[in-house]
Amino acid sequence: MSNFSLSSEGPSRGGAFLVYGLYIARFFTGISLLAGVILAYILKGSSTGLVRSHLSWLIRLFWYDVAFIIGCAVLFGACFITEPPGSSGPGQLLFLIPIGIFALWNIALLVSLLYGVRSLTQGRGPLPDRFRALGE
Repeated sequence: MSNFSLSSEGPSRGGAFLVYGLYIARFFTGISLLAGVILAYILKGSSTGLVRSHLSWLIRLFWYDVAFIIGCAVLFGACFITEPPGSSGPGQLLFLIPIGIFALWNIALLVSLLYGVRSLTQGRGPLPDRFRALGE
């Protein structure tokens, strides 16, 4: 006989992969991030251990993303007030600051998501040891 049994971590792990997939699809659709965080909140209640730490990190990434989007929008608005479009001057370069911050955040988010998927397949936590304080 085989020792096959359905563990509670099996479906949750698949759910965590689904949440990672929805977060990565955010770069193409935008709205899938909202579906991903809702699913992460639902799955977090019934998950334990490693999967729970990944889901907690994904929820935290959602709120980091919201903060960066709001911060970049405010910064972009401040640039718009100081140097409205259509005017020519060195102030137009200020618009590159929020665009650059948003681009760097998206690169960091994508790297974090890809690392999380890899570490979930290897049975490790969502962050490397040197960044463990960010996930707690």
